[in-house]
Amino acid sequence: MLTVRMMMRMMMMRRMRMAGMPAMPLPVMWKYVILWMSLWSLALLGTRGELFGSTPEEQPNKGTLSGDVQNWATLIQNYILELANLGIGRDVTQRLFDSANYTFEAKDGDTLLSNVQTSLGDFLMRKRVAAERIAMMAVKLHDEYLINKRMNRTAKFSRLRDMPMTYYRDSDIPHTVRPKMFSTHFKQDVNQDYSTVKIPDQVPRDDESILDAVQYTVELDGVFRQNRKSDQMIRWQYFGTNIGLIRLYPGREWDTNFAGFYNDYDPRIRPWHIAASSGPKDVVIVLDCSASMIGKKFDIAKSVAITVINTLTKQDWVNIVCARESHWDSVGQWHYYTSEVLGCLSGSLVPATNAHRKDLIEKVSQLQAGGTSELEIGFRIAFDLLQSKPRSHCQSIIVFVTDGKDIDNEEVRCAPGYYTRSGYVPGPVCRYNWTKVWTLSEQRNAKIFPKARIFSFLTVDDGEIFPGKLSCMNDGVMVRLSDGEDLINKMRPYFDYLSQRTMEWDGLWTAPYLDAWGLGVAITYAVPAVSKITGRTIGVAGVDATLEEIEHFLIRYQWGAVYTFIINKQGETILHPKLKNSLSLLEDPIFITISQLEQDKGHPRGFSEIEKDLRNLKKGHKTIFKNGENITYYYGGAGGEYGFAFVLTKSDQIYRRAQEPQDYRHNTTSFWNLLIEYNSTLARDKLPGVYEHLEVRYNDSKYPLLTVSEKHSSIFFAPKCHCDPNKYFFDEELDDKTVHAHKYINLDEPDAGCDGGGQYEKGLRADVKITYPIEEYWASRQFEWIDQIKWTYVGMRSGVFRTYPGHRSTRLYDATTRAWFKRAKRDPTKTVISNAYMDSAGVGKIITISQAVFEGLPVISQEECVRKSEYGPWPGGCECKGDNECISRRCYMSGAAKFANDLHPRCATERVEAVTSLDMLYNDFYHQTVQIMESTDDGKKDYKKRGCGRAYKCPDNNWGCQTRCYLFDNEGYILTDDDFVSANDLDEKKYKEVSLGKKEGEIMKELVYKYGLFVRKEYVDFQGTCTITPYTPKVTLSGIPMIPEEQDDYYKFKGPIPAFSNSYGCIQDVVHYEADNSKLKETGMLTGNISGPCMSGFYYVTALPKTNLFVLVIENWKRNSSDKIFNFNCKITQSLVTSGAFRIINGTCSAREDESNSRPQLCPLLKNESLVNVTCDYNASNKLAPRWWELSWCLFYLLLMSAPGLGFRSSTRGLVSNTT
Repeated sequence: MLTVRMMMRMMMMRRMRMAGMPAMPLPVMWKYVILWMSLWSLALLGTRGELFGSTPEEQPNKGTLSGDVQNWATLIQNYILELANLGIGRDVTQRLFDSANYTFEAKDGDTLLSNVQTSLGDFLMRKRVAAERIAMMAVKLHDEYLINKRMNRTAKFSRLRDMPMTYYRDSDIPHTVRPKMFSTHFKQDVNQDYSTVKIPDQVPRDDESILDAVQYTVELDGVFRQNRKSDQMIRWQYFGTNIGLIRLYPGREWDTNFAGFYNDYDPRIRPWHIAASSGPKDVVIVLDCSASMIGKKFDIAKSVAITVINTLTKQDWVNIVCARESHWDSVGQWHYYTSEVLGCLSGSLVPATNAHRKDLIEKVSQLQAGGTSELEIGFRIAFDLLQSKPRSHCQSIIVFVTDGKDIDNEEVRCAPGYYTRSGYVPGPVCRYNWTKVWTLSEQRNAKIFPKARIFSFLTVDDGEIFPGKLSCMNDGVMVRLSDGEDLINKMRPYFDYLSQRTMEWDGLWTAPYLDAWGLGVAITYAVPAVSKITGRTIGVAGVDATLEEIEHFLIRYQWGAVYTFIINKQGETILHPKLKNSLSLLEDPIFITISQLEQDKGHPRGFSEIEKDLRNLKKGHKTIFKNGENITYYYGGAGGEYGFAFVLTKSDQIYRRAQEPQDYRHNTTSFWNLLIEYNSTLARDKLPGVYEHLEVRYNDSKYPLLTVSEKHSSIFFAPKCHCDPNKYFFDEELDDKTVHAHKYINLDEPDAGCDGGGQYEKGLRADVKITYPIEEYWASRQFEWIDQIKWTYVGMRSGVFRTYPGHRSTRLYDATTRAWFKRAKRDPTKTVISNAYMDSAGVGKIITISQAVFEGLPVISQEECVRKSEYGPWPGGCECKGDNECISRRCYMSGAAKFANDLHPRCATERVEAVTSLDMLYNDFYHQTVQIMESTDDGKKDYKKRGCGRAYKCPDNNWGCQTRCYLFDNEGYILTDDDFVSANDLDEKKYKEVSLGKKEGEIMKELVYKYGLFVRKEYVDFQGTCTITPYTPKVTLSGIPMIPEEQDDYYKFKGPIPAFSNSYGCIQDVVHYEADNSKLKETGMLTGNISGPCMSGFYYVTALPKTNLFVLVIENWKRNSSDKIFNFNCKITQSLVTSGAFRIINGTCSAREDESNSRPQLCPLLKNESLVNVTCDYNASNKLAPRWWELSWCLFYLLLMSAPGLGFRSSTRGLVSNTT
């Protein structure tokens, strides 16, 4: 009889077949049933108010604190504004810039474009020439050595250890690398007199080919040094051989792992080697995913696929086919499987960019073997992919991994069973017909150009006939793999074929990748070295350029609001302000197309033409309308591979630059931030008396472990201010740097700038001298909350940073990239407050209050203002009566002397010149704001009855209610909360960027979906950061570099064994919210009644209009208890409106290119297929793994045939060979 479960299964399968859906295995169907029932239950719960809130009748719909909340908001805003005005002194700083003299510089985009094109092109060309020089010399040395060896005229060594150091210096043997010196250019200890070699762990160190390579490559040192002499900015130079040895200049000791052993390195699988040694190709990987592959065999198959993927580059195209089909089992159950394409596109190949490679690797890693063999369908899909568009059209390759078995196992049946009187009879065991695949491949391959070569890899079993014949008849090779170790060497026939087809050509620039030697993200110009004697590729020469130095190079040409970006010919964005800094990436970056950064859903459409020109490296400019204004793109190409653009608004074409004050008092002095260096011997000699004047203190109770001067402020320059940031990054010759910087910022010597041979960008000293008087204001402040302020500072858009009290800043600090600077610049008319965060010096939780300082007011007559706009809004310098009359939305009365006779205020300029801020302890700010919200005016004696934090009886006359109060910002992050005060200072996740949705999900949901106060924003971050293990708070700061001195020294003195990193690069879906203040009602307040799965109460929301903050007060707040251990419905509500970055599994498909704008592809010169010889053989006598009796018979037969004098002679051979 049929069981109930069987009947349900039959009914479901029948309905699915009627709907045209494929059948599913039973476990999968039950998962869908459970999921459907769960969703239906949640829907029912939602209608009852347990998930999405209750009807107003369930709770009192009238609150009693409306007037109090408005009053609290006003008092808190007044407190913040008073704190900012007295503590920061923004008006003083604004007066200083209004008093400054500005010059007008006309900027010509075409001239800028030509200058950058020339300079950047020259920078890249020097790297290209250096790489070509290395490759040419490597070929010469190799061929000469080969001739001398044949004539027995080379030195004889049997072991590496026998070689003198004139030949052999090994990166894994420390004493051979000495002497080493720290280089700021390479960010580590190096030996610039010699190169060193590195040999992969799996390559025998005393192999004859290794000994030969060490000998002939040693003479490359002369070329390396010549290149260094010609280009002082050159980075790593190297030559990686095809046998795995690499020679690197300058010499370095290799990095170690956690156990102290040297890390392995094989140049043959690095992007620069692969790209140059194989040329563009179209690769389809076909995996036999049938049940016979379960276990070790499928692990090997996945390792092969991942190895092939890792050896592809941006010039290649790829996809993967998992071949299998459905079947019955021995008890008659149906198991659903199908052949599938794993790539983001199922009908075509995908470019082998970092994004698609990561996507394919992750999908392959998750594959599980199962199903019956169905390779005919798999190969049909493979040939379809090789005939799809777009693709390279240069080389066609199929990589096939199988066990060669025609039977999967006893559980895999090709037909349903049946019942007899004797019982159930299962269907027949599946046996696969290989002939269908042989025939298909022969027919389809005859129609493909270029013809596909099939490389088969047999895992563990002896079934060589099927994959062997398939490869040999398609000009490929079959390789047997017993395990997944050292696959690069075991797959050598595949890689040899690719290198054989390479001819001598100019080389190419690689896609950006994370440098294995510590220089961050780099690009390499790689050139193949092809022997003129053997015609084979002997290796690849490479020269690096870091994105960091290219970025600094371009920043020098920026001004005002101008920004720049770089893309390659494939449209991938290499540099852009919206991408992460190259030094902060954890893995090889995923670069998305420029259209995803410069367009919003395809708009503005005019940018598509700009992108097309950029990909084709054309020079020109085009103006389009974007974000409410006309924007001009000036673009061109450089290096034969990269397109770059500068983006200007109309106002950027005339640039105002502040000049040094003419009445600057010479008896005033600014001080460099390295205060302790004023006590050095050099500084005491060159700058006598300065250190004593500073009154430097160390480890003060207010500033533990820091060196500060409360008498003066200090000056710091961001990396972009330095002409050569590499010399500045590290603690080298700090005394000399301090003396030079002190003289520069104080003396009246000519400001030469970088073009004039100076050390700093031109114009920095003006910002130093203009802001000097603010120091006197900061030092003389006396008001109620002065003791709560930690730091006060002003960061200029030029990169100059002044802070009080004076103290050292970390070398990589750039105020213009900090969150507080960006927030104030984005909302310059408001006082902006940050969330709580851990102070970098480790003193506890702090917040930052910031205000923008506008570019100095120009002197403009009212007649000129009216000519520009008769009714407004007016530009900076025009008279105004209110903020709404100004383009900048700020109207103020300037305190500058030049405007002393003004009777009316003037409009601020549209540009932000600086941002000035203060840091204060979080607990002080919290207690001050909570104290304001503790009292109410309800007409009763107990005026604190319903103040924030007070407990009282609920409307139903039961105890358990309270008033909860929050401050949150315009991005939905909570600023003040009781839990933040009690949170451990080291547990940042408890108080930094905590979303309102995470705390009060029901209210946030209404603010988003009911009132529209918050707008949900979402984007994919292809350069995100995830953690291996769940978050756990720090328990101590011991051992962690915290103060600036430790952070700057850490890079240089971090030791040979790396610290454990819990982070890795990943793709994330980033969700955040932005407030729309216009959604507030005429009363300026939103109210509502909530009864949800997390809490119940009546809430009030109102804005602090002159800040970026809102107040949320919840009256009668009561936590809703659940009868379940885990309040599932509450968690769902919170997750619906929580900000954050969430990892996307296989999310790289979001980085897909626009198919309508396919990449241009030119095939380099490749050897004719007929000239590339590969040897293909396989054992035709073994279909399956032999049984023990078969082995015994074979052994007896071989012994019999080899017995001397018996006269037996074999007339047949089991080995079939085919040489192409």
